[in-house]
Amino acid sequence: MKEPRQVQLKGRVKRITFANPDNGYTVAKVEISGRLGLTTLVGRMPGLTEGQEVQISGKESDHPKFGPQIDVEECRIKQPSDAEGVERYLASGLIKGVGPVLAGRIVETLGTCALEIILEQPKRLSEVPGVGAKRAKIISQAVADHGALRDLMVFLQSHGVAATTALRIYRRYGAGALGVVQNKPHRLASDVRGIGFATADAIAARLGIAADHPERLQAGLLWILNTARDEGHVYLPYDELLDRTAAELRVERALLGPAFARLHSEQEIVAEDLPSGQRVVYLTGQHAMEMLAAKELARISRQEGLLTPERAAKAVDWVAGQLAVKPSPGQSQALTGLLEAGLGVLTGGPGTGKTTLVKAVITIARRMGQSIALAAPTGRAAKRLAQASGQEALTLHRLLEFSPKENRFLRGHDKPLEHGLIVVDESSMIDIWLGAHLAAAVGPTSRLLLVGDADQLPPVGPGLFFRQIMDSGAAKVAQLTEIFRQDESGLIVANAHRILHGQMPRLPEREGEGDFFFIEQKDPVRAAELIRELVTQRLPRRFGLDPERDIQVLAPMHKGNLGCANLNALLRQALNPRAAGKVGLAPGDRVMQVRNNYDLEVFNGDLGLALREDEEGLVVEMDRGPVSYAPADLEDLTLAYAITVHKSQGSEYPAVVIALATEHYIMLNRPLLYTAVTRGKQLVVIVGQRNALKRAVEHAQPIRRYAALDSKIKALINHRY
Repeated sequence: MKEPRQVQLKGRVKRITFANPDNGYTVAKVEISGRLGLTTLVGRMPGLTEGQEVQISGKESDHPKFGPQIDVEECRIKQPSDAEGVERYLASGLIKGVGPVLAGRIVETLGTCALEIILEQPKRLSEVPGVGAKRAKIISQAVADHGALRDLMVFLQSHGVAATTALRIYRRYGAGALGVVQNKPHRLASDVRGIGFATADAIAARLGIAADHPERLQAGLLWILNTARDEGHVYLPYDELLDRTAAELRVERALLGPAFARLHSEQEIVAEDLPSGQRVVYLTGQHAMEMLAAKELARISRQEGLLTPERAAKAVDWVAGQLAVKPSPGQSQALTGLLEAGLGVLTGGPGTGKTTLVKAVITIARRMGQSIALAAPTGRAAKRLAQASGQEALTLHRLLEFSPKENRFLRGHDKPLEHGLIVVDESSMIDIWLGAHLAAAVGPTSRLLLVGDADQLPPVGPGLFFRQIMDSGAAKVAQLTEIFRQDESGLIVANAHRILHGQMPRLPEREGEGDFFFIEQKDPVRAAELIRELVTQRLPRRFGLDPERDIQVLAPMHKGNLGCANLNALLRQALNPRAAGKVGLAPGDRVMQVRNNYDLEVFNGDLGLALREDEEGLVVEMDRGPVSYAPADLEDLTLAYAITVHKSQGSEYPAVVIALATEHYIMLNRPLLYTAVTRGKQLVVIVGQRNALKRAVEHAQPIRRYAALDSKIKALINHRY
């Protein structure tokens, strides 16, 4: 095989062999002067069509299957300049309403300047036989749109912006995309996924936009608020917002005042004084969600419960004889309170009997003839709830009937849920946005019971919905602390509670017994190799586990030797060797969805197994069945042989292997370790350094998030709003 060499060439596109419109990946045959035959180009060349003249740079290589080709690194497209090129361009299939025959007539009538005439004097298309005014308008618009995409690509390529990102910009703004990029580049940071403020700011700087330009300052304020939202905050204190923005933009804080006032007047932000007197700032949408959630939760808290206190006590006595596991006195007392409430919260750690109480509430509601809806934030959590209750459970998005076409939930004030009882499990995962829509959809005669573990990590999204409902005083809170589900050999449940109380976990007294292990390995590189050996050999051999479906590796963060990125590479190499060296995802890969995709009905945190490639892209087996991912959708999938503890929320696995090292120091805390340990049902193995384990156990780290749902609910209950 020839060694790849760098080349720069000019030529004309004669044939497009393959073109993916989602990511711009193209295989083209190009006629290059001085070369015999056609040259094959492969790479991201969005907007490329037959007849165009191109200037390319890349590496010439000899592919073992397809022969000589050029792997394109940069492709600059030029307008075709002769009759043949113009005709091929128009007949390429990208210009709506034009085929080979009509393309020939257009060039014959308008000449080699046909494209300029179409763009500047579109009415002249009517001179072409068979083209009326309506058809002329369609053709001229198609030529203009394609030209706009080409111009945008050329401009952004010079600023180092990837083709896939450029396509997202074009989809967001359409034909006006280049105008936005050139005149208001900072808008890209908030409007287009995949473009951070640094990229938008770099483009702006190259265009000569000053550091103290009002639009840059406004964009900077919005960027900091969006960053805070991604960190889990619903708002930022006014002073912190201005200090962070001034530091990041490297400008004087005093310059931000007019920019702040402009955003406020345009209603892009909301400033509010909390009951404490602190002035805080919200993105308008965040403020609307928090206010909606508070208003609706206050309303639900005033609605009638399933039973009066007297009838609730009798129902608790009755249900004790109906269940396989009889509620304890403490559980019976908690159950009585939940039956009396319009808004109830059931919380507790593993083994405290949450499932028993959920079954009891459902059994009583069913006996009363009430309709019951069960839901959870994720598909896996919904499946577990269905198995535990013996009744269908939906994801919250399905319960609230999210419509991708309308980009909204169909359930709400105008079409509320009319079930007598709505039970939502894993409620600690609910962020302010989903929580607000859930609360708004609860009907006037419904009861809402939120079930979860308040000691787990907060939701990935902004807010502390579950915890702040507990703190608001609006809900009847049943907090279970007595442990029932444990036996002499089972250490997972016992150790989870030991961790909660700041105690180091107990390990099996005898070698080879128990379900909870700590393997010390001070060297992170060797620890990573040990994890690969555990997952692929030792645990399957010892416990009969399937390494691809039964064992999940968890890590506190992505970076480092014991981070998800490195562990994924090691595990993929061992578990899916046919994908070795492949840049993208491949059949056999374990994958995770990292962003909600309402069209495909897959959501952040959903796990799947890549099955096969097809004409559309990649088919992935998800919880709801096979899902066909187009190339553009694949950007939202990542390898999931190892995932972060945050991403594991709401899921349980037969076995978990937890990577823990001092290189994770900033992330090591009690809620994270507790959440990780409680993901394992049958087996938990921690691999790493004892100092890291000790740090995680001892560092309680109270959750710090800027959110005011609890104070807003209290104010509404006390009629202060």
